Amino acid sequence: MAIKKFDYQKLNNFKYTNTLINKLTQIYNLSGKTDSYETNYRDTLNRLVEVAKVQSTSASNRIEGIYTTNERLNKIMEKKTDPRNRSEQEISGYRNVLELIHEQYDYIPINSNSILDLHKRLFAYTDSTWGGQFKDSDNQIITEYSDGRREARFNPPSALLTPQLVQELCDTYNQALQANTNRFSPLILSGAFVFDFVSIHPFRDGNGRMSRLLMLLTMYKAGFDVGKYVSIEKSIEDTKSEYYRVLKESSVGWMDNTNDYLPFLDYFLSVVLEDYREFNERMSIINQSDLPVDKLVLKTLRKALQPLSIKEINNRIPQYSEITIRRALKKMREDGKIEKFGNARATKYGLKINKY
Repeated sequence: MAIKKFDYQKLNNFKYTNTLINKLTQIYNLSGKTDSYETNYRDTLNRLVEVAKVQSTSASNRIEGIYTTNERLNKIMEKKTDPRNRSEQEISGYRNVLELIHEQYDYIPINSNSILDLHKRLFAYTDSTWGGQFKDSDNQIITEYSDGRREARFNPPSALLTPQLVQELCDTYNQALQANTNRFSPLILSGAFVFDFVSIHPFRDGNGRMSRLLMLLTMYKAGFDVGKYVSIEKSIEDTKSEYYRVLKESSVGWMDNTNDYLPFLDYFLSVVLEDYREFNERMSIINQSDLPVDKLVLKTLRKALQPLSIKEINNRIPQYSEITIRRALKKMREDGKIEKFGNARATKYGLKINKY
């Protein structure tokens, strides 16, 4: 029987492709621009952080089929209400762990104890007795598709092996980060760690959410903080079918140490790059503070290529209040520059067809 071993010096003889090198180069270049934003746009960045927290909490839970209404979600995120049901309890737990990672990532080591503690916090609002404990029975990784189909993607290691594998994974990852001779970018190691973690599937429940929280944590520690301002979880939700596909492809041969990390790592870098581009594009609009609100709204709608809700517009130009944006939209509709689509909570706004 094959014994699972982690080797982050070689990653199963993983080799960079030109595509991966190009993506990494762009990510490093874009991440280098964020330092000036930290200095010059503190209030705006704080607003983006709050928006990203809501989107991340909602998206990561929706991937697992956990929902609540937008109104309830906002109240939960603002801690203005107590959870009413199991879904809201799990959403509240994710909120707290996400905040902890944002604020204390420097002090959270990558080891078994930290992972168990984060998992316990994830289920702190529920009546579960297994929060913060590794699984006590074997499980499967099931992919659920939008059409209702369920597919067993992978059979993870047994419950008996789980504690040892998680500790070995953490040790191997930390050793690779500290090795001066390591040939892999910390971002590559982050993606590999997340993939191996979800392949171990160490918990009875919450493995997917924990993997995305650990993705954020390891990226923070590697110096890539885009997940603070743009929701990586939402980007994964938006490409969920691709996410499941690459997980399946990279899982082949995992137990006998012959799996190919490339499909998952290529996807992972694509998500990170897209989010860095999104962040810098948002900041480029925000930087145009000399433009009046109506011009910024038009610019935002042109860029979106689809109608947007008031909240979506506000998320893209957070330097203006929602009230100011509502007034601008009302005036622009009266002037025939934009159109209104839908009603009530489904209302969105887009460019006047064939006019702009």
